[in-house]
Amino acid sequence: MAVPSIPHAEIASLLAGSAPAIHRHLAAIGLLHNWVCSGVYAKSSGYEGILTAGHCARDFLAEERFALCVSEAWHQLWVKPAAVEHVVIGWDETEGPTSSGPDLSFIIIHDKELRDIISTQGIEFYDLDARNSTDVFGSPFRKFNWCVAGNPNENVLPHEQLLNGQPHNLVSINAAAMQGNFYNHAFRDQFDYIELHLLSSLHDFPACYKGVSGGGIWYQRLVTNDEKHYHVQPVLAGIACWQSAHTSERGYKVRKITGHGWVSIYGQVRKVLAERRKTQESVGGEAK
Repeated sequence: MAVPSIPHAEIASLLAGSAPAIHRHLAAIGLLHNWVCSGVYAKSSGYEGILTAGHCARDFLAEERFALCVSEAWHQLWVKPAAVEHVVIGWDETEGPTSSGPDLSFIIIHDKELRDIISTQGIEFYDLDARNSTDVFGSPFRKFNWCVAGNPNENVLPHEQLLNGQPHNLVSINAAAMQGNFYNHAFRDQFDYIELHLLSSLHDFPACYKGVSGGGIWYQRLVTNDEKHYHVQPVLAGIACWQSAHTSERGYKVRKITGHGWVSIYGQVRKVLAERRKTQESVGGEAK
């Protein structure tokens, strides 16, 4: 599909303007020693939680507690694994996710107080059940209007600050929605995989995408009724899992970001959660 016949500067402004709509679903998950990963606040079959990469979930749920960054203000929100439930999507929990996939997890947040805290900070759980992926991806789509939203580890900034007269070690996490170009879409068994090319070590693009794992891959759908006036409708299209080594494209350093695609999240994730809901209801429901 061709680039819309509007000025490139207007396209760039439209894409940049969609960042707040994407950011309200972005999860920043941290551990001690400035470890960070990403995710998407999402919901399906009545479950609210975090959709992320399996290897990220395995790592932070193995700790005694993990932190969620939910506000621009200084805060701490530590969560114990008992407050959530790890639902693996397509991989063996004993062996762990592999570098070739599947590598998806959904973290159900059972603690209502925690869900309420998250929601009061302007964060929204993206409704996977409200989207029919074939409406967007069942026909040709543009390849330039894609981004990955996450928390690059190199943007994690530790520092010390006095609070109420006492020194505290603080960490700021700078999230980003990083534009990329669609490169490939392929299937392995029942799961699909997206490849994007993103710049590296240029302008605000990170040299390394460590920390972005688990973040959302978004298709910034350009919508118009008259081919003159456009707006952007961000559609969750996948979950980032892996990065490649540096390559060169048109003289620029790029990294290939690979992750699960729309069939995996709107097909497999929804299927697993729907089956879990059905099983729970058949045995008398569950506490909320």
